[in-house]
Amino acid sequence: MKRQLLSFTYHVRIWALMIRLLLLFPLSALAINSHMAEIDSLKAILPEQSEPQEKIPVLYRLSLLHEQKPEQIEYLKRSIKEAEKIDSVQAVYTALSDIATYYYNLDKSDSLAYWMHTIDSIARERNEYPDALFRARALYCQDLLWHRNYEEALNNTHNLYQLAINTKQSYGLLRSSECLGQIYQAIRRDSDAVIAFQDGLDRLKQQGDDNDTELRLIAYQIESSLRTDSYKKTLEMLADYKQLIDKLDGLNKTQNGLFPVNREYWLLYCFYTDLYLKENELDKARESIEMASRFEGSEFVEGDYAGKVYLAVKSHYYARTGNFTLALHYIDKLLEKQRLPEDLQLKADILKKQGKENEVLKLYEEISAYNDKSNNEMFLRQVNQLRTLHDINFDIMQKDQMKNNQKQIIQKQNQLLFFLSVIIILLITLYILYIYSSRTQRLKNYLQQEKEALLKSKEKLILETIRADEANRLQSSFIADMSHEIRTPLNAIVGFSELLTEKGTTPEEKREYSGIIQNNTDLMLTLINDVLNLSMMKTGDMSFNLQKVLLKDCCRKALNSIRQHVREGVVLTFSPTSEQVIINTDTIRLQQLLTNLLTNAAKFTEKGEINLAYTLEADKKHVRITVTDTGTGIPKEKQEEIFKRFEKSDNYQSGTGLGLHICSYIAEHLSGPDSIFLDTSYTAGARFVFIHPCESDNAVNG
Repeated sequence: MKRQLLSFTYHVRIWALMIRLLLLFPLSALAINSHMAEIDSLKAILPEQSEPQEKIPVLYRLSLLHEQKPEQIEYLKRSIKEAEKIDSVQAVYTALSDIATYYYNLDKSDSLAYWMHTIDSIARERNEYPDALFRARALYCQDLLWHRNYEEALNNTHNLYQLAINTKQSYGLLRSSECLGQIYQAIRRDSDAVIAFQDGLDRLKQQGDDNDTELRLIAYQIESSLRTDSYKKTLEMLADYKQLIDKLDGLNKTQNGLFPVNREYWLLYCFYTDLYLKENELDKARESIEMASRFEGSEFVEGDYAGKVYLAVKSHYYARTGNFTLALHYIDKLLEKQRLPEDLQLKADILKKQGKENEVLKLYEEISAYNDKSNNEMFLRQVNQLRTLHDINFDIMQKDQMKNNQKQIIQKQNQLLFFLSVIIILLITLYILYIYSSRTQRLKNYLQQEKEALLKSKEKLILETIRADEANRLQSSFIADMSHEIRTPLNAIVGFSELLTEKGTTPEEKREYSGIIQNNTDLMLTLINDVLNLSMMKTGDMSFNLQKVLLKDCCRKALNSIRQHVREGVVLTFSPTSEQVIINTDTIRLQQLLTNLLTNAAKFTEKGEINLAYTLEADKKHVRITVTDTGTGIPKEKQEEIFKRFEKSDNYQSGTGLGLHICSYIAEHLSGPDSIFLDTSYTAGARFVFIHPCESDNAVNG
């Protein structure tokens, strides 16, 4: 019985690997609606693909989504044109093979022969034997068989087998076994057919995964096994068949597969029904035919093999249960599609029970004519010759396989001997090394002890040297820091002091000079304090004594300390939050930090406002303190370096460049790293932000 085939799914080159997960299986008729969105999407992206290697996968996917429809041929031919542009012969073979399958399923023998010869001519021209060639030739042999051209089918199968043997093409041998099994089926040598199909399955295991071929061979094998009355063996085959269908159903759901599993389930339960009828298990047969009926209409193409099996099984079932009217109804529908001896025999048996002897005689004449043709003596002799050739070649291959296995065993034995020799040599070497090691270990231990004692002495010496160098470096750094900026205010004090003592200096000038001397004295005092603080920071002598204080009080003291330094036209403001914030801090160091920030703001603000403010953070565990001015701001190129030692935003301004560095040091000890920073989003001047923790249970009082 002719079984419709699915598109070609052999292993191809890299272009097909790109879509391998999507192209695991072909399209079923029931899957079309669910894949319409994918079709629309592929049609939309196809014009966007400019290169052939990009178009080919899309065109091939579209061809699968239009399985056994005229559009499939259109997409396959376009795929061939694109493949020819880049000389992708594998893509050409794949498309041509699918075209041959298309016409095979439609029972168009002339078109099938044309495309088979097209593949053959390309392969001959390139002197190669691809899987596509053997697939097309096998389809041609099977088509001849379905049209009862037995001798021609046998000759083509013989040629196919010889070509596969001569070229050592394993896929060709697999397809030859399939064709031979189908010939055995046609002449009802079903035991031989089961063996031939099993040979194909064994070869398939060596080929790798090909779910379509495996499913097809198992179905053929089950069909023949059902006629051999091997109940247990057939039941095992059916279990394997169902397991494979379930696997493909899972892949359809998880990997966007397109395999027509409903059709295969339909066929599976038809086989179960036939088996249970043969074993007279009518209850199980009824359950199986009901299951099969759920999948009725899942034909792959018109006249599908599964549909014919279903009609035959329904007819058998109703004949066994005594409903001859329905039995005749279904057998007549089947005979409209095909007229095989077993189907004719079933109708004859039913008519005989109804007493219609004349109709029975006509059917027997047709059965006899069919059997005469299939049992032609020359044809049977050719079949036996092919079987003998097949067996001889199989024996030769088995012997070659045994020789190869024997060679591999000898190679493994030689490898084992080599490894054993190496291991023995290594063991002897290790023993010698152990003796040598044990003799030298004592001396080594003694030398190690001496070495450790020397290393300890060396480490002590290095530490003392480092401490001495560090002390010298700190002393030199301290002197450099003191002299870095102190010279300018000292010169100013000395110079203006001399001017005060000169005769002719007016009282107004004396007041001006005194003010300058006072400002430079304050500046020098600030410089000295900064340098002293820096030195304490380097030596780690700067202490921090934490206690709970009101933040508002600390801020006011800092504001009062810098009021006299604020220029005219600049407003000094304070914006505390409405809550009273208590923090655990070192009051002196916090005031020093705030004073430095405010002093810095006063130095660069000639008009506008200097604002000190604080607010609670959202977590109520931290307070944000900000010093904002409307001065010149910090240049962008200086913003990342401003907290480093001796860095100044304006090199022409007086100062050591230590104030912000000291602020950073104090902030790190009071609140951790990165707790003080410049708010770069503020552009109307400069804004420095300091985040200080406050205790969660005392963050807000009153």
